[in-house]
Formats: sequence, structure tokens, C-alpha cells
Amino acid sequence: MNAVARPRLRLIVNPVASGVRERSVRMALNALEPHCDVELVETERRDHASELAAEAVARGFDGVAAMGGDGTANEVLNGTGDRLPVGVLPAGGTSVLPRALGMPRNVGAAAQLVADALLGGRERRINLGVVNGRRFAFAAGVGADAQAVRLVDGAGRAKGRRPGDAYFAAQIVRTLLRGDFREPQLEVSIDDHVVARGVSVFAANVHPWSYLGPFALKLAPRATFEGGLDVVVPSDMRRRHLPRYATQLLVTGSQARRPDRLLAYLHDVDGVRVSCNRPLPMHVDGDDLGDVEEAVFGVARNAARILV
Repeated sequence: MNAVARPRLRLIVNPVASGVRERSVRMALNALEPHCDVELVETERRDHASELAAEAVARGFDGVAAMGGDGTANEVLNGTGDRLPVGVLPAGGTSVLPRALGMPRNVGAAAQLVADALLGGRERRINLGVVNGRRFAFAAGVGADAQAVRLVDGAGRAKGRRPGDAYFAAQIVRTLLRGDFREPQLEVSIDDHVVARGVSVFAANVHPWSYLGPFALKLAPRATFEGGLDVVVPSDMRRRHLPRYATQLLVTGSQARRPDRLLAYLHDVDGVRVSCNRPLPMHVDGDDLGDVEEAVFGVARNAARILV
């Protein structure tokens, strides 16, 4: 009798992610190797995970697992499309995507879940956001949050590993207090009709938009992986309004339940166009994509196959 072939899994590891250590990699392998033939490859540069994921598709692997931060997972999802199922292991500073998917916080337990799902053919189809052709799993933005991402990235390159949640929160505060995003500088349109004017755009593909330590941030509490995008547009970021924004976006999420003159909340939209008065920073899933004067957001339906 012929033995049943074991599934082949490519494990893509970002060696400089905050949660990647020799011990955590071994935990992942110990969970995966009894069930799969695992090929471990490490990323060496920006966008390398996308290349390694696309190569896994071309070489006929049965699945891919991303072990790193949310940027690594983003690259893998862009590299595989819907051609291979993807497992996401929580090895970043915040690991928003695996937490939003309900994955265990422990790398070994998450890897065991991925192995079981691959063996059992258990997948979850989710929508992905798209901006200027780049897909994102949970969040993208133009303006203040992207500027904070850029500051965090700069610190990460200097230190070798990206700082965590507290540093990111500090950079958001620093960005807002500096006053670069005090006055309206962009318009948001749907079907060529301007629906909001403001200083930044926050697009969410799921709730939570992000985390601060154990706390889920309530920027877009109505967003789901099965729906369209939820888009939040602050009209200004004057200092006197910052405490109110902080309370809404971090604690109450009230902007999603009732109209607010300071925060436009667009729920379950298929797409928006953002036109900027000047080049503004943009990010996807915490990855800096440089400055843009226009950003076209959309939704890719059932675009990712997730091993959960």
C-alpha cells in the first residue's frame, strides 16, 4: 500500500521580527514537522516574503506559513493571492492579524493549529483591502498613522528590531502634537462625489484596527473580514480635540454608532478615492509605502485562504 503523501509547507520567517528567536522557531517546527514536510526560509530584505510566497506557489507547495510581524504576513498574502492557504504565526510586536483571526498568542500553539488546518483542509476565506494595487489584511492609512509607522520603522532600522506598541503610540502622539495634521489636507470621494474632507484617512478591513498592549483599539468597530472597508476621516487634529478623539477611537467607538461632526465614519464601502493637497505618507498593515498624492482604496473579495 502506498503511503499517503505528507503536505508540503513553506515556513517563511522574518529573522528580525521582535518575536523571532531560535527558541520560538524551534517551537513552530516542533508543532509542524510531525504533520508536514517543512521547508524553512528566511527573509533578507523588504518584499522578499512576497517573492518567497510566490515561489512556493510555483513550486507546488500545499501551504505557506508566515512567521514574523504583520508586515511579513502582508507580503506573504500579496505573494500567494488565493492560490495557496496561508497560516499566520504571531511573532511580531503587535501581531494584529493573527489576533484578529482568533489565533493563539503562543507560537507553538498557533503552529499546531495551522498544521491541523492544513491536514484537515480547513480554511477561512476572507476579504482583503486594496490600496493603489497593494493588498492589506486589516488596516491601511494616509496621513498621521502612516507618519507614525514611518517613525517606528526608522527606529527599527537603527536598532535592528522594530519597537513595540508603546513606542508606536508615543509616535502617534508625537506626530499629532507636532501639528503637521492640524488642518484639512485631503478629500475622500465615492463615485466622484466628495463625502468627507479631513486630515487623515484610516481604512479598516476588520475590527480591531490595531491593539495597544491587550486593548483592542475601537477605530472601526463595525468592520469585518466578510464585509467592505470601514473608513474613518478626522476633519482636523487640533490639540483641543485630541482627548475626544482618543476616547472615541480607543475606548468607546461611538463614531461608528452616531454621526459626529469631527469624525466621518463610512461603513462597508466598496471603495474610496483619496486626493491629497500635498504628498502624504501611506501605510498598509504597518508597512510604509512612501508618500502619495492620491490613494484608491478597494476590496478584493474572498482574496485570501487562511489556515485556522
